[in-house]
Amino acid sequence: MTLTNMLEKEVLIIGSGIAGITIALELTQWGIPPLLIERNSSIGGLASIFCCKASESCNKCFACVVDKRVSEVYQNKKIQLLTQTEVSRIRRNEKKFEATLKKGRELYHLRTNAIVVAAGIDPYDATQKGEYGYGRYPDVITAKDLDEMLRYKGKLIRPSNGELPGRIAFFQCVGSRDESIGNLYCSQVCCAYALRLIKAIHYQYPLIEVSFFYMDIQPAGSSFESFLNSCREDRRIRFIRSLPSKIYFSPASNLLKVRVPDPQTGDVAEEAFDLVVLSVGMVLNKGAKSLVQWLALNYTEDGFIESPPLQKGVFVAGACSGPKDIDRTILHSKHIALEVYQFLKGIN
Repeated sequence: MTLTNMLEKEVLIIGSGIAGITIALELTQWGIPPLLIERNSSIGGLASIFCCKASESCNKCFACVVDKRVSEVYQNKKIQLLTQTEVSRIRRNEKKFEATLKKGRELYHLRTNAIVVAAGIDPYDATQKGEYGYGRYPDVITAKDLDEMLRYKGKLIRPSNGELPGRIAFFQCVGSRDESIGNLYCSQVCCAYALRLIKAIHYQYPLIEVSFFYMDIQPAGSSFESFLNSCREDRRIRFIRSLPSKIYFSPASNLLKVRVPDPQTGDVAEEAFDLVVLSVGMVLNKGAKSLVQWLALNYTEDGFIESPPLQKGVFVAGACSGPKDIDRTILHSKHIALEVYQFLKGIN
């Protein structure tokens, strides 16, 4: 038997990643109690699995900020939170929106004045880069896999044998700036993200050697330059301006062999590593496509969601509007929260 509930809310926020929860918390400060929905069983989005990347000092990864804001949402009585809930339909009815939400066997029919799309992103599917062997070689992992390993296992291991790796390679721009797959954009956050992971690893395991393969290093905030300089001065990190062409496994040595072309000569060198970490780019969350259709939104040239005119009553927040790190997502979401407030109050 399906139970049907009727709801009337000023704002529906779709997605409870750091963008959605930031907007929800901001709106409650201005006396607007939102409805926040999440298709998963817990809130916080992709960033909720990130580990703290502090070393001798804070490296400003903002993982702790996400944990803090998740806790604040659960404690805030003004936010109505529905987890394990999906949107099955949205349509505009005069100046309002009508949405049908499904939570298990329950249906919610909602009328609302404004909708915030904070659907987030998906990491690029690294199995699509078959030459790197992700999904085939257990010691080829993504940066997200590494983050989860450090957060939930509390230690660094080679998945193949549970041992500590001595040599690690980081590959940048996997799924971004790549003509062969049609993703020409830069995901902007991957360089700083990978370097913070390296700092966290070295704080716990100071003897590990790291090779950092990249095209260009993208700036990430006002303090990033000094952070990058500290990484460049660290003799345990080799910066190699070339992207490897292939990985294969050597049974004889039980190591991953990485082929690296020289950008100037075209010569190919080969190096051995215990572990390879792929810094995968961002793509729009696949669940956002139906929202784009129902709300008559458009895509950017990079495949993210374009922000609509304010008078529509639809707002796009966070990384689903284009790649952003946690810090920039929070700043963007605060700006969107203000736009939502001004729209609801009729302020131009």
